[in-house]
Amino acid sequence: MNSPMLSRAIRIAMFVGICLAQAGCGYDQTTEVAGYQWRSLYPANIRTVAVPTFTNRTFKRGYEFQITDAVIHEIEAFTPYKVVSRDHADTILEGEVVSVNVQPVNISPETATPNQQLLEVAIDFTWKDLRSGKILAERRNFAQTESYYPSLGESSWVGEQSAAQGLAAGIVHEMEAPW
Repeated sequence: MNSPMLSRAIRIAMFVGICLAQAGCGYDQTTEVAGYQWRSLYPANIRTVAVPTFTNRTFKRGYEFQITDAVIHEIEAFTPYKVVSRDHADTILEGEVVSVNVQPVNISPETATPNQQLLEVAIDFTWKDLRSGKILAERRNFAQTESYYPSLGESSWVGEQSAAQGLAAGIVHEMEAPW
């Protein structure tokens, strides 16, 4: 191909590219159409959430407080919502710890104590609009697994905090508006 033909092909390709770019890439600022949008990931008609302390149906106590605290911090840090009392809330997020399992992954042959353990915490939660009664999100056996290393001096608290943070992040992700 000679130089003028190559130059013309490049100009045509650039023109087509510019036309396609001006046509848009699916960005939508005004309507609720599928594609990219400039709106928040969270429903705009909700401003407040009540988060009562989760209940716990296991014999392992304390998890309900850690998870509730992590969820409140995650909501206030990463969503436009404010956590308030039930009397002043648009929605309520209720949860229950349904299982807590700890299993050794690696056991020291010298001491027969665990070098690494896995902690799995599963919860059920429901996010409900108090104004309409509509269920906004609901999950059963929503689980998080974390490991910790007792042989390195880490207590089970390390695994518990990591699991609570992971569950809280997952719950907040579930609070996003549907795509």
